Amino acid sequence: MSGPRPVADGAPAAADSIALGDTIRFRGSTWQVTAFHGPRLFLDAVPATPDADPLIILQTAVTSAGDFAVVDRAAPRSTLPDRPAEFRALAKDVRKDALVWEKHVKEVLHQQAPNVAATTVPRPDFDPQHRTLRQRYQAKAEQLALAGMPVSATTVERKCAAWRREGLMGLVDRRSLRAATPHGRVDARVVKIVWEILREEAASGRSPGTLSRLIERVEQTVKVRHGGLLADPKTARGLVNSPATLYRLLGRMGITADNAHRAAERHVAPSATVSQHPGSRRAILARWPGELVQIDTTGLDVLVLDDSGRAISVELTIAIDVATRSIIASLIVPKRLGIGRKGRWAGGRATRSFDTMQVLAQATAPLPARPGWAPETFMEGSSLPFEDLLAADARFAGAAARPVIKPETVVIDHGSPYISTDFTRACHSLGIEVREARLRTGADKAVVERAMRAVKTGFSQYLASYTHHRLDLRGKRVRKQPLWTIAQLQDLFEQWVVLHWQQTPHGALRSPFTPGLKLTPNQMYAAMVSLRGYRAVALTAQEERKLLPAVWVRVGRKGFQINNRTYNLDRGRLDPFRGPSGITAQQGRWEVHYSPNHPEVAWLFDHQVEPGLDPWTEVPFIHRRLLSDRWTEEAWEEGLRVHLAAGGARHNEVAIARATEQLLRTAASGPSSAPAAPPAGRTAAAPRAARPAARTPSGAGMPPLDPNSVRPFRSLDRPAGDLFDTPERIRGKTDLSLDEFLASLPGLHPSAAAPDTTSSTDRGPAAAPDREVSGIDRQASDRPYGEEPQGDSR
Repeated sequence: MSGPRPVADGAPAAADSIALGDTIRFRGSTWQVTAFHGPRLFLDAVPATPDADPLIILQTAVTSAGDFAVVDRAAPRSTLPDRPAEFRALAKDVRKDALVWEKHVKEVLHQQAPNVAATTVPRPDFDPQHRTLRQRYQAKAEQLALAGMPVSATTVERKCAAWRREGLMGLVDRRSLRAATPHGRVDARVVKIVWEILREEAASGRSPGTLSRLIERVEQTVKVRHGGLLADPKTARGLVNSPATLYRLLGRMGITADNAHRAAERHVAPSATVSQHPGSRRAILARWPGELVQIDTTGLDVLVLDDSGRAISVELTIAIDVATRSIIASLIVPKRLGIGRKGRWAGGRATRSFDTMQVLAQATAPLPARPGWAPETFMEGSSLPFEDLLAADARFAGAAARPVIKPETVVIDHGSPYISTDFTRACHSLGIEVREARLRTGADKAVVERAMRAVKTGFSQYLASYTHHRLDLRGKRVRKQPLWTIAQLQDLFEQWVVLHWQQTPHGALRSPFTPGLKLTPNQMYAAMVSLRGYRAVALTAQEERKLLPAVWVRVGRKGFQINNRTYNLDRGRLDPFRGPSGITAQQGRWEVHYSPNHPEVAWLFDHQVEPGLDPWTEVPFIHRRLLSDRWTEEAWEEGLRVHLAAGGARHNEVAIARATEQLLRTAASGPSSAPAAPPAGRTAAAPRAARPAARTPSGAGMPPLDPNSVRPFRSLDRPAGDLFDTPERIRGKTDLSLDEFLASLPGLHPSAAAPDTTSSTDRGPAAAPDREVSGIDRQASDRPYGEEPQGDSR
């Protein structure tokens, strides 16, 4: 697919955002998109001619043309004139009056009344051939006045205009549509005074006190501010209220003596109906797939094993399509905790902007079915239109039964991963509008919040490592249960989405043809995909690099650095970038993109490159050869932490790389103890190590040993001093010669006499050495070198 192109009217339009009804420019002519069928477009010439045939052409041929542009687009959402469900919900007398008025309006506008043949000649007073429209208005007003309904011609004209604009609902009496205000008959200015008093008390640090004191202050403030209006009963209506009415008002506002100040803090958030953020209007309804996608991150309440074998928590990020309730992307990341300053727990690795960008990338490509998945997970044979999607995109071959929906608008919260520059830039490059939800306003992201609850009740609680979000309901020995790894948990969750979520009927998914039948997300997508069609999003390598996180660096003689790593090219190939980049907003620095999952290389983008040349320059990490295994940004940070804990310097990249390599080898070798059984069978207990078989002793079958029959081994047949023939002096504090050193040893006095062959038993106790030697040591010292021991080996 080609990248975005400018539109004639000034509105950006991506090549993959062609919709039904669009007017496009192609090959010097103007065409209107009338239908989608797989990868083909049906185009009609504009202006239309009776003898012109529609043009059927591949979408890629249209979007890759040099003069392709979207000239005009259908108008935004408009009110529907026919609202039967809303009309049936009204009271019976209100519906009856509207139907009576519809009969009169049709007669005035020369549309035949119900149960009257179309060939019937209109009455003379309402014949458009002889009476003007204003004369017909007056004639209908006179007719209704004679029938006991005195109305003016202006009323009849207003009813006819409302019927043309809104249909039958335009004839409904507006007084029946008025909803009761949440504060009853109390004036809104009194409600405003209540919140002001509570916020003032909380800011000044005063105690909230009782509700009676609050009511007294409200009455006093009303008298001071609106004293001139209280004299007239008409203007004082709603401002003067009894204490009982004010007590009921505080109850409806959720204010009690215990939570008055907390209620005021919650009320600081913008109203659910009035937006104070530009571009953050409330919208939870969508008309076609991809029109509105909500994305959110939350803890999964599951413990997993990290690479070092520790039990850690994880976070789940999902993107859900509002129109079909399909989970179109998901990602599970580890959440590590560490000890910060003053012994407090400090947050660690969790969802980052790069993770949210990976979620966006998942939404633009099919999910491949992995080996070992059940046949029910394949798209072929599911409720999705597999043949049509495969004809439009070959990547659907072997894909799982999860639709591919490119978001048009993404609703996010105010978390740091979503408001980051990298995430916003990635969305804009894909032609996705980013809309921020209002603070503390759950209605803006109600669909994804409810989906997160369903994930915990339908998926998390069935895992052996489930930890309840409430401490009183959490298991006591969860960490000792068999735990999954992050990769295994990600695989399990994707299977659950395909098998359970996408194929379970949803209460909010109803077909207009069968409103009493609930549809699954896959069935809803199959019914709605024809509204906008499917367009494959295939990004080039350069477009994918633009989606990676960006840093701005200065290039020097030794290259540039990213997170304490030096990147450089040999033979001075980075010398052209040692000067300023020409971008004043970045102080002349250069734009560099890299992947945290593969930081061995970085790509430097040249803004000054000539047209037609590749602006990307691949720059490797200079010490990448010290890291033999695949490593990530997280592994490098862990190696840096270990290196600094050992007293190393931050600028010693070689030592950091070696520490990271050692961590990778330790993780690859696994735990030091015997590995546990794989978590395939979660209910089976871990196998115990088998006991070694009892060995037969080597002395089995021998007669009992008589100590008196054992002959001792001989002593050394030469003096100990003769064993050392080196003339070197002994190095040490005393610097003695060898003879002097041997003479200084206690109990060892070399002599030139003949060796003593007398056995130790004949010497008697007087011949015993100065220190007592055990039997085993005595045998070892008396045994000649090379002679094997005799007797019982035990």
